[in-house]
Amino acid sequence: MSTVMMRCTGTLAVSNAPCVSPASKRRSVATRASGGLSFPPLATRGARVARRHACVSRTRVDGRGRHTTRRDALTDGTRGVSSTTPSPDPNDGDENDVVFGLPRKAVAEPFGILLGSQFVLFVGVGALLPALPLYAQSIGLSGSANGVVLSAPALAMLLLNLPAGKLVDSWGRKQMMMAGMFVIALSDFATGQCRTVAALVPARLSLGAGRSAAEGGDRAYLADLTERCPEARGTITGTQQAVQALGLVIGPLVGGRVAEAYGPSSVFYLISAAALACTAGYSLLPEINGAAEKEEEILRMSMDMSEEEEEAFNAELALAKKESDWSTLLADDTQRVLVVAASANALGFVAKLTCIPWFASEALGASPAQVGELFSLTALLGMASAPLGGVIADKIGLKTVIVVSLLACAVGLGLARDAEDVRGLQACIGLWGMGTAAAGPAVNALAIESAPKGGEGEALTLPKTAGDLVFLAGPIVIGLTDDALGSAGSSLFLVSGSAAVAAAGAALFLKPPKAKQTHAGVE
Repeated sequence: MSTVMMRCTGTLAVSNAPCVSPASKRRSVATRASGGLSFPPLATRGARVARRHACVSRTRVDGRGRHTTRRDALTDGTRGVSSTTPSPDPNDGDENDVVFGLPRKAVAEPFGILLGSQFVLFVGVGALLPALPLYAQSIGLSGSANGVVLSAPALAMLLLNLPAGKLVDSWGRKQMMMAGMFVIALSDFATGQCRTVAALVPARLSLGAGRSAAEGGDRAYLADLTERCPEARGTITGTQQAVQALGLVIGPLVGGRVAEAYGPSSVFYLISAAALACTAGYSLLPEINGAAEKEEEILRMSMDMSEEEEEAFNAELALAKKESDWSTLLADDTQRVLVVAASANALGFVAKLTCIPWFASEALGASPAQVGELFSLTALLGMASAPLGGVIADKIGLKTVIVVSLLACAVGLGLARDAEDVRGLQACIGLWGMGTAAAGPAVNALAIESAPKGGEGEALTLPKTAGDLVFLAGPIVIGLTDDALGSAGSSLFLVSGSAAVAAAGAALFLKPPKAKQTHAGVE
């Protein structure tokens, strides 16, 4: 009997199977091409030939993406019999070798490298928060010119997210992460050298290009990791956000001291160094590419098909590929909820950088130090609530966490407008910070869970692009709203309303995940 085994590591092992009809084989192949985690037995002509020749016909696809190729598999004029030695399974040996519930080699070790690299990066990103307004002031940028400079990366990301997502699937996750991070390092170094808007805009546009590549690769790499242990998807995404939040807590303290000692522009050199360190960390990551593994697996299966079977298979494959197109994704309720939730979260962050500090200083008389405390408070609360939200999502489901956390965002921002003093504002923004920190990992986990297998890089760019569009247009919309209503912080009702709409959409349209079909039945 043929058995197809899927472990938490995502390793497949296929052995011989009895002959089945072509129609049955096409159904099995189509099931595999659709990205199911497990599927009915598959018998192929190559397997039958191998059995007649008493050959070992077991082929492995390990979690590092190493496979036999079409050329290697063509030996003695017989298709389907591989002459290569199977690659070792990263978790072969002790299946109980786990760290915090995650398989050590397959998940925990690469995840630890990813977190360490990104912690260094986010310390650098956090260092920019207190230095950015000082830098704009030091080179004499007007408010409108500063807005143009801040919007430039979002514009580049809006234009490049989709092609970057396709490259992530075709070229590789790790390669895009490293290339993008290197471009970020160069862009931040160039920014520190610029003194005019004409020079700053190209530097910030290149920063957006680097972010498109690096963040697209990061999202797809994380998706591949969570596919190896899907029961911990929320915990993994929540832990990542908590580590990033910790960097954003430490970074402003470092950035403030560096700016005082060496000037605001020196902070960009600090960020550049952090990006280079992150690039070095990414170089230590093992190769993981779910899309490439799927393509290799499909290629091997196609070698064992007749012409008719291959035509039918290619038709099924083209249909599966369409599932990652944005037009197809937007027809799905879950994807529309993801777009709205990502947009609401992004608008909240825009408010954090624009109307909330303005409201705190203009309406409540907050000092710069108190505004800084506001940033630190939200980061600290986010560091605590992000992993907690991830664990809860794994226990009771993503839908509940998304709805409750978005409601917390709506309530916190809605009450902030009526705060009578800085302490009251800190409490309200703290509630928003906890909500958005819990919503972020849950939304990311849902996006990963619902992304078509083999097209994760392209599919995961959809909610990210929606957020980038808000980052591009949000400051203008919020500024115009405050100007039209004539008081600082008036736009908070708009931001609060967007979170409430996202929560309502999640409650109405998100459905429980469907049971997975396996060769043994329904999981």
